[in-house]
Formats: sequence, structure tokens, C-alpha cells
Amino acid sequence: MAPNQTEFFGNGKLDFRSRKGTMPSLGNGSRTPRHNTTGTDDAETTVYTWRDVAKHCTAESCWVSVRGKVYDVTKWLENHPGGKEILLLAAGRDITLAFDSYHPFSTKAESVLKKYEIGEVVDAEYPTYKPDSGFYKECAKRVKKYFEETKQNPKNPWPGIWRMMLVFAVAAFSFIVMSGISFTYKGIEIPEFTYWVRFLAAGIFGVCQALPLLHVMHDSSHLAFGNSELWWKIAGRFCMDWYAGANMTSWHNQHVIGHHIYTNVFEADPDLPEKVENDPRRLVPRQKYQSLYKWQYIYLPPLYGILGLKFRFQDLFETYGAHVNGPVRVNPIPLSQWAEMIITKIFWATYRIILPLTLTNIFKYESLAMYLTFFFVAEFMTGYFLAFNFQVSHVSTECDYPNGEEKTDQISDEWAVSQVRACVDYSHDNYLTTFFCGALNYQVTHHLFPTVSQYHYPAIAKIIKEVCKEYDVEYKVLPDFKSAFYAHVKHLYNLGQDGVAAEVHMG
Repeated sequence: MAPNQTEFFGNGKLDFRSRKGTMPSLGNGSRTPRHNTTGTDDAETTVYTWRDVAKHCTAESCWVSVRGKVYDVTKWLENHPGGKEILLLAAGRDITLAFDSYHPFSTKAESVLKKYEIGEVVDAEYPTYKPDSGFYKECAKRVKKYFEETKQNPKNPWPGIWRMMLVFAVAAFSFIVMSGISFTYKGIEIPEFTYWVRFLAAGIFGVCQALPLLHVMHDSSHLAFGNSELWWKIAGRFCMDWYAGANMTSWHNQHVIGHHIYTNVFEADPDLPEKVENDPRRLVPRQKYQSLYKWQYIYLPPLYGILGLKFRFQDLFETYGAHVNGPVRVNPIPLSQWAEMIITKIFWATYRIILPLTLTNIFKYESLAMYLTFFFVAEFMTGYFLAFNFQVSHVSTECDYPNGEEKTDQISDEWAVSQVRACVDYSHDNYLTTFFCGALNYQVTHHLFPTVSQYHYPAIAKIIKEVCKEYDVEYKVLPDFKSAFYAHVKHLYNLGQDGVAAEVHMG
């Protein structure tokens, strides 16, 4: 039986998520919360379960929990400085860790939140972390001081804008060459290029399709590209939805709501396999061993090329259709986002497939076959480029998996320390590597301060390393991408070769 149909996290709480495209049943909707009275009637506190909170996940009723307290922030939606969308993503969830990492330099949000307190929550949907010992507060304090002293904007979008203008210029030229479109410029006829030139152009376009996602889209998804929701929506969705044909809402649920909070936590992080059994990847020891895994270090890397194509179907059939993204339950999606998803996919298919074929000879077999070849070259290049950059940062012999060996209700580390241990950095101070991987080589910094623009990471990483040293937290930095890639493949090899059958925990 798959994990999402069994007892969840071993304490009698049944995982209610389903893949039937409907919101889960969370009771009769009119539950009377039990009360905890401490001495007098005036001290009465309303107590909720996480399931009760989860029912309130819409604009009409938006609840969140932070540090065991429940808040009805429905009336705050329109006034939230970070915008309405991010709060609706967080609705119905424990957002303690997101709340802290998205407000690292100010206590104002904490004071505002108190106005909306309505009770307490007594249990948790996912494993919990230990409270901050002071490590994260110290990191935030020093990073805040850095920005105050240097008078820099942590979310300055302009470094990303000028870089991506260059990328889009290269993308446009490579797209024309790849598509075999001939044209005349200032009286000079530009003929169709040779097969191998077009093949090379397809590969370049694939990289140029990935780079805006690693830069502008990634920062926008974390509210780190500019200082207003308008910046994040326009820039992020332009790169992700219109240009790449994927979907920002799906990415928000997978990456922001899931991966960044529960990094490398099996059965909570959508980037890890969802099942204990029968997944093509074995990334944690708790997964039941199969002989197929002996070869995963060989067969998985070539399959990474389909990542880009997978994203475009996953958002349609899982996030929008089944209302799940791996182990993450997806809140109701408004009609406006459905319309945006459909329109942008049609736009992408039009400019990537229909337009090039229309401008060339669509009825000529050789032309069609050649174009499809270059189309898939570009798509596989995008997939490889994204997958390798993401995989080496977390699927590695250098990374920890908090509950990878044994199911637990509480993770042994505090959240910030767990983030450091679940990430691996590489190629510090290498400008080209930092550019081509969207600063993912500073993964620790990104996970601790996601709302800070990636172009500040090299400076901030030095600060974090100092704090790690003082708190005796190991900060792992590999010398280059080659070393990071080797550690990734070695992890696949190790988990495939040990042959130790993992115990299947059913509750």
C-alpha cells in the first residue's frame, strides 16, 4: 500500500490526501473544537488539530499556524505586503518555518500576526524540527547588518534583468537558427543553416530556456526579485509559464511549500521519491531495496533530460487535476489560474511548435522530421541543465536525510541546522559557475535566506560560514561542479549497491 493511503507518521493520523482531483474530506466542516481550561473560564483556549486548520485554505477562510498558535488571517489577505498569492499558498498549513525564513530581518510580521490569533494546534501534519537554538537568529542578525552597512537592496532585480536580456537575445538568435527560418536583413539574405549548426543552436536554446528559470523565475518564486508582488508575478510567470510552458503555481507548491521547508525529509519533500516501494529511484535507505537499483547510477542520469517535459504534464495532471504535488496537498486553485495555465500552454506550443513549422515547409517530411529532432534536442538540454543543477545540491553523499533511515515525528536537528546539513555547496567564488547554475552552488545560503536575491549569495555565504564555525555546524563546500556531480552519482551508486532491504514502516 502506498504511503499516502496508510497511517501517516505513525501516530494514528491518517494521511487524507487522495489523487482523485478533489479536496480531501476533513470532517463534517462544523466541528466544535475541544477546550483547554486553565483554572478559570477566562483562560479558555480553543484547540484545533492540523486537519481542522487544513479545512481553511481559501480566500474566504484563510487560517495558518505558527509555533503552535492558529491564526485566521482572512482579513489580512488584501493587506499582506508580500501579496495575496503567497498567503493563499500557505493557507491551511503550519507555516512556522516559512514565516521565519520569509521575514528574517524584521519582527513586524510577528506583531501583526498576534492580532489574528484564534487558538492552538495540538498536532502536526509532517515531522517537526527542534526549536532554534539561536543559530538562525544569529545568521539573520549578521546578514541584516551586512545589508544595513552596505546599503544594498536584498531584492534588487536589476542584476537579473540585464543578465537575462543577454540570455534572451542569444535565445532568440538560436531559436531562428534552430528552426531553419530564412530571412532578409538590410538587403542581405540569411539562408537556412546546415544541420549541425542547427543542432548546436538547439542545444544553446535549451540552455537559454533553462537560465531564466534558474535566475528570474527562481528568485521570483521566493519573492526575491524586486520589492512587490507585481514584480514576482510578471517576471516569474513570464519566464516559467509563457516562455518555458511550465506553471508557476505547480512550482510554488513543489518548491516553496514542500522542498524548502522539508528539505530531504522523506515523505514530505516532493523532490524525493514519494513511495517506500516501487519508485525508479532509491535515494534513502528506508525505501525497500530492489535489484533494479543496482543500475540506477547508470540509468537515472540519462533520464534527467525528460525533466522539462515532465514538468509541463505534472502541473496539469497532478497539481491542477489531482490537487497534489508529491506528498504536498494543493489548495483549491481559482478559475483565473486555470485560465492562465491553459492560455500560457497554448502560447508556448504556438511559438515553439506551430510557428516554426508554419514559417518553414510544414508539408515537407524532411523539414518536419528535422525540426522535431531539434525540438527534442532543445528540450532534453533544458531538462539536463535543470536536473543536474538541482540534483547535485541535495542528492549527494555530502547531504543528510533527516528521516531517511527511520520514520520519526521529530527531526533531530533544528530547521536551520538541518538545512545546512541537507545541502552541499561547490565552486565558491567561480563567477561562471555561479551564473550558469543560478547561484545554486550557494545552496546553503539560498535555503536559509530564500527571499534574498541570488546575486548577494557570494557575500552572504561568508557570513553564514562564520556562524556555522561558531556553532560547530559543518558547512560543506566542494571544489567544483565535477566533484558535486561525482558525489551525486556516488550516492546513487551507494543506495543501489548496498543490497540492504529497508524496513517498510506502515505506522
